[in-house]
Formats: sequence, C-alpha cells, structure tokens
Amino acid sequence: MNNIHAALEIGTTRTILAIGESNGGGRLKVTCHAEIPSSGVRKSQILDISQATQSIKSVLKEIQKRHDAEGSKITIANAVLAVSGQHITASHAEGSAVIEKDKVGDDEIEEVASRIREMPLPKGRELLDIIDQDYEVDGYGGIISPKGIAGRMLKLNSLQIHADIHRIQDAKTAAENVHLEISEPLFAATCAADAVLDERERKDGVLLLDMGGGSTGYAAYCDGVLKDAGVIGVGGDHITNDIAYAFQTTNAQAEKLKIESASAILGQYSTENSRVRITGSSSLMESRTISRRALDTVVNARLKELFSIIRERFEENDLIHRMHAGIVLVGGGAGMREIDILARNELGHEARIGKPQNIDGIDDIQSPWAFSTIAGALLYSLKANEEKNILQDIWGRFFK
Repeated sequence: MNNIHAALEIGTTRTILAIGESNGGGRLKVTCHAEIPSSGVRKSQILDISQATQSIKSVLKEIQKRHDAEGSKITIANAVLAVSGQHITASHAEGSAVIEKDKVGDDEIEEVASRIREMPLPKGRELLDIIDQDYEVDGYGGIISPKGIAGRMLKLNSLQIHADIHRIQDAKTAAENVHLEISEPLFAATCAADAVLDERERKDGVLLLDMGGGSTGYAAYCDGVLKDAGVIGVGGDHITNDIAYAFQTTNAQAEKLKIESASAILGQYSTENSRVRITGSSSLMESRTISRRALDTVVNARLKELFSIIRERFEENDLIHRMHAGIVLVGGGAGMREIDILARNELGHEARIGKPQNIDGIDDIQSPWAFSTIAGALLYSLKANEEKNILQDIWGRFFK
C-alpha cells in the first residue's frame, strides 16, 4: 500500500512540490515541500518548456536534498498536478433516462450517470472533474437521492470542469523531462476548497477565491455541492504591474511595495502625509518615497475591478445571495493587508482568509493561505489512493 503522495503546482509566480504521508484514518501529514520562483510561465501558461523543466528539477532536487540531510531516501515517480489559468472553464451537463417501473431504481441512476460521463467534451479540452449536483424527476429538481421516487423521467444535473488539453500537455512534458509522471490533473480552486472548507460551509453556501499571480480561480458551493467554478483573468501580477507603471519602478520593487506596504482599502494606513520608501534598484539609483495613499489607491482600484467581475458573475446565476457562510480567500494574493475587509465591502458577505484544516506538518509554513491548493491536491491523492485500495481489497476477497 502506497502511503507516499506528491503534488505539483506550476504557477505564475512559483513552482511548488509537496510530499505527504497518510497518518491513518484519512488524515494527512505534509513531510516535505520545496518551492522556487517560476521560470518560463506567464498567466499560468508555460511559455518555455526548458525553463519550466528546470524549475521542476530544482524543487525535486531540494526535496531529495532535505531527505538526504535527514538520512532518508525518497524517489518521487509520479504526482498529481494542480492546474490554474483562464483556459479552465466549467459547463453544465445533463443526463436523462426513462423510469421503467414508475419508481426510480438503481438502473436509472446508473444510466444517467453513465450518460453524463460518456458526453464528449469540445475539441481540444481535457476533463479535470465531474461533479454531480442534483436530480430531477418529471421536472421537480433539487433531489439529492432519487431512488424510490415515483415518476416517468429522471434527470441528473452535473458540472464538468475542463481545461485546454495543450496547456495540460505542456505541464506534463515539463515534468516528464525530469522523469516525473503526472498521474492526474486537478483544478486548483477545488483543491484549495477541499483543504480549507468544512461541510457546514458548503451546505450554507460559500464562495472560495483562489487568488494567484496570473488569475483568480473560484468555486461556489451551496446545499453541499459545487454549483459553479471557473477562472477570472485578474491576479496578483496585475497589481504588481499597476504599481510598477504608476510609480515607475521595477517589477521587483513593485512586488515588494505590494507585499510589505500596500493595503487593499483606503483607511488608517493611507493618511495624507504617510510616505513609503522605495530603495534604489542599483548603486546608481537613489532611494525615494511615494505617497502611501497613492499606492493604496492603485491597489484598491485593481482589486475593486476583480471583485466587481466576481459579483456580476454570481448575480447573473443568482448565487451571490446564497453565500450565507461568506467568502474564503486563499492563494498568495490573500496575504495582502485588509483584503478580507475589501472583499466583505464589495461582495456583501463576511470574508476570511482560509488556511488548510486537519492537516499535520504545516505549522511552520509562513503563509498557509498560499499553501491551500497544494495541500488540497495532496488530500485528493490520499483519498483516491484509499478508495483504490478499498476496491482492490473487495476485488481480492471476491475472487479469492
């Protein structure tokens, strides 16, 4: 039985590889992880295979180096891949079946599920996940368990999450170049949701926002199931670029200003006289100061744009008013000062910064909200392996 699990994320700003082990009872312990700034990636898309390969090679070497220092050896042959980027979309799918004996039976339930899974995707797309949402019997919806319900026609409503097959293949190629097989691609936002959300929040209605460097992924849950998911092409790099343009700085200076000095809202940090120092980018460049209020204004404007897009999207499908458990922010962008307050003000619900729950070995991670996706990917790998072992045990007993 394999208790070692690996997860890889090739993001816009960083490449991260994490290793986890089963503690028993479905609980996971992160034993080691390594990350470096990504190379050859922009807006979650690989633009240079060789540079992306080198990034993966570097984190693999770091993992192996740390195990060697502890006197142990590890060989990582495969990993699940957390995927993000604007090429990911979600579409609704329906499967239906005639109810043969006036009441829904196992045959009809299996038939509608089979029809959903046999539906072809648009050309050039790769399936990341299928989520069954609810059933309908003769047009009456919201049914969770249809077995035994009387009627003539059964329908299953599902959500298909899929990605550009070429973007997935590029990531697989980069990993395979260093002999790391990608066992399965996963949607980053739902991975993060698995790590930070509990069942009560999913039932009450909750919107998770995965704020990455090149884009923001989202996953909206209500009545215990995923209702909508997707990606918006606005991320932390857009804020960095705005700062660099507005104040004529390098990207490195702008990123430092964003992380260390900026606030998402205009408040107590944005007084008229408050200034922020920009260290010269070289020995020939003098340090200077800029208005903190001007800095916060630039950041606030871009984030307001993002939240406006989110609000409009969820008002269209009438989900924004059902998020009674509020908004949960994860990803690197969730670490920005007072971003939860801005999210609350713009989206009209309480907001919090999400952190992985019920996972051991992450107490020393400085930005746990940025670790949510990779933690969720490890949890998925653990669960999938346990289900596989259960099926193998049943199969073995049946044919013993």
